[in-house]
Order: sequence, then C-alpha cells, then structure tokens
Amino acid sequence: MHTGKKTKIVATLGPVSDSPEKIHALIQAGVNIFRFNMKHADIAWHNERILRVQNIADSLGVSIGILIDLQGPEIRIETTNAADISLKKGAHIVFAHEFRGTEPLVRIPQQLVFDVLNTGDEFSIDDGFLEFRVIEKQDNAFVAEALDDCVIKHRKGMNIPGKDIDLPSLIDDDLKKLDMAAKTKVDFVALSFSRTKEDIEILREEMKKRNVNAHVVAKIESQQALDHLDDLIEASDAIMVARGDLGIEVPIEELAYWQKLIITKCRIARKPVITATQMLQSMIDNPRPTRAEATDVANAVFDGTDAVMLSGESASGRFPVKAVSAMARIAKFNEDKTSVPHIRIEQDGTTELVVDAAVAMLEKHQNITIDAVIVFTETGHTARAISSFRPKVPIIAVTDHQKTVETLTLSYGVISVFAEFPSGSFESAEGMLHQLKKSQHIREGQTVLIIHGVHWKQPGLTNSLSIVKVA
Repeated sequence: MHTGKKTKIVATLGPVSDSPEKIHALIQAGVNIFRFNMKHADIAWHNERILRVQNIADSLGVSIGILIDLQGPEIRIETTNAADISLKKGAHIVFAHEFRGTEPLVRIPQQLVFDVLNTGDEFSIDDGFLEFRVIEKQDNAFVAEALDDCVIKHRKGMNIPGKDIDLPSLIDDDLKKLDMAAKTKVDFVALSFSRTKEDIEILREEMKKRNVNAHVVAKIESQQALDHLDDLIEASDAIMVARGDLGIEVPIEELAYWQKLIITKCRIARKPVITATQMLQSMIDNPRPTRAEATDVANAVFDGTDAVMLSGESASGRFPVKAVSAMARIAKFNEDKTSVPHIRIEQDGTTELVVDAAVAMLEKHQNITIDAVIVFTETGHTARAISSFRPKVPIIAVTDHQKTVETLTLSYGVISVFAEFPSGSFESAEGMLHQLKKSQHIREGQTVLIIHGVHWKQPGLTNSLSIVKVA
C-alpha cells in the first residue's frame, strides 16, 4: 500500500471524491492523509466523511491521517444567494458587511476590513486571480472596480497585501468545528493565516478545553507569518507552506526562496512540513499534469518536504485518483535520484546523539548495507528526528500508542506500526522483529538498524542502537 514512496500525500476530500469507492481508490493510489477544508460544507458532512475514511482505512488495514483546516484569521467573501457574479473589466460591484435584499453584492463578514481599506487600495480574491480597486467608500461598504473580466464565486478567500488586520485567531465557526473534532478522530488541526505564536497558543487552549488530542499545523501564508517564522515553527507540531495566499501576500518572485527556507528550517526543528497549493492545478480539468507541475512536485521532493498536497485537484476536479497517482509516481521516482540539502542538528541530548550516529551509519559506511531503520518509540520524536535527514531507506516506527501511529503519517519515509510493548527493561527486539517479519514490513536476510531506549515505555530515554540480521 502507498506505492512504496517516502513522500507523504495529503489530499483534500470534496464532492467528487467522497464516495466509498473513490476514497478506497485514493488510498490505494497513495494518499496518506485526508484534508477536510472546514471553510466549506457543514459539520454533518465533515463528520460523516471522516468516519467513512476511518472505516475504509480500517478495512484496508492502513493508517490514514485526518487533517481539519480551520478558517482562523482568514477573510472569506460571500455572494448573494451563493451565486456566481460575472463582471467585465471596469465594472463596479458593492462589497458590504451585510446583504441588502436581492441586490447582487459581495459580503465581507469582518467589519475590520471596511475600517482598513481606503479609496485607491487594491485587493484580490480567489488566490489572487481576481483583482479589484476600491473607488468609493460607503457606510459599512465600498464600491470596487474589477481590473479584469472575472467571475466572483461564493466563499473564496480575500487578500489585502500590505495591510495588517487585527482579526481574531479563531472565529465562532472554528470553535464549532473543534467541538466536532472532539467527538471524532482528528490527527491534525491546521490554522489558516497563522500570524504569531499567540495564534497557535489560543488554538491549543481551545483544543485543550475540548480534549482534542491532535497535532497543530501552522499555515504560512502571509508576510506577518514570515516575520515570525521561527516562533511559529517552535510553537507548532507541523508547518504548511500554503503557497496560494503566500504567493499573493509576498512578491511572486520570492515564493520559491521562502518555500526552500521554510522546509529547511522545519527539518532542522524536526517538524514535518507540507508543500501545498496548485501543485497539479491543471489536473482539475485534464488527465495529465503539465511539465511545469511535474517539475514543481519533484522540486519539492528535492527541497526535502515531508508531504505534498492536493486541494481542488482531489476535492472538485475531474481526475482525483489520477492526480494522486501522478503525484505518487513523480515523488517515488525522484526521492532517490538526488540528495536533499544536508542539515546540521544541535546535539542537545542522548536521543540526538543516537540519531546522529544512526545517520552516520546510513550515509558514511558504504560497506554495510542497511535495509531499514526500526525505531521503537512512544511519542514519535525519534522517528521524526531520523526522518528529518531524509534517509534512502524506510523508517519503521513501532509504537504502542495509536495516536503516534496516526501523527507519523505526515513524516517522510516513516511507516508507523502499532504493537503492544512489554513492560520493564529492553532486553531484546527478537519478538518484535518476528512480528514485523510476519506483517511483511521486513524480510528474512535483511539487515536492519534498531534504535531504542533502555525501557520499553519511557519516552525521552532513547540511547541505544544495534545492527541486526533478520533471521
């Protein structure tokens, strides 16, 4: 399962891909995590589809992560009766805080937007594809001019580059979605337009109130987030390079630079990182990617990303399964064709020392062929530390915590396996190796590098490694 690739695939579930048959096919094509965009559809739809994914994954005997994506301080517009509004270049349209009868207009729920925008200011909608200029301010409204022919669609995002708007970290609808997350299995909670570590702290507090046990993903998609990048990486469990909005908020020529820098910083911090947005955009309508898109996915792999993501391609496109298959093939072919940039990690404990020694064995001792790294872990920390070096061999993370199994679905090259750990001191891995051989994770005759601690169930005490021939 999962096509043998090491790069993880995050696929957004939507109306074209939410049937049991499509979910089954998407998993077989290479999906590791399903993303649920909570800005669309209602709670009942998301709840039912999350349960559907879980049931299908269980029937296939695979671990699939569940990621919910909250709106946070993102601006989402609404159209009258949720209908499309077609405009010619130079046409005028009213943006207001509230709808006014049946008059076609665009509603912006956040009052602060009207306080910040002034006559002459420019803004965009829908990942920057639709551009407007404010030509007249009114009471809780303004008139804008379309700078090109366009179609405004309901619930699209709005960007106002150069303006810092003090929106709340979470909206009321986000809290309702967290209430849902408390009642079902969610592994990752992503926060759109994360700005500072305070946004992440507020989200964690709300999750704690509801006993939502999930990793937090900070979405980097504004200049403010870049200004506080190190703090956001430290405060979060994972990062998403959300290139759609980021490519509007910063000059487009800077985007590749920021992508590479964020990925490197996440690897050094041992935090998983997702590269997202428009990776195979043309496959919304076409059965094959463009050459540029194939190169984009490969370059993200060369950068050292943990995961690549599909949005509209898998949620609303014509070829969701083909998009996943194409992404999986591109990733798998390119993973071993070049070495990702080397990183240096500060050795501030025994775990880091052991990880450094393990990596040296994998990279420098060419006379020893190691077929896999087996990590016995409680929290997944050691597995993520090994993963950050992007080794050429699979990392088999064995844990007795199901949540650790699920959160490791985001880490490059990690195959997470649930097993009941014995109590007491670590005497031998023989019994666990037998189980892994039986489940076909390893084979007789292979040489494996084993990383473990002195006790089975005490996290933070990883201090030993050994090379074993599988009998």
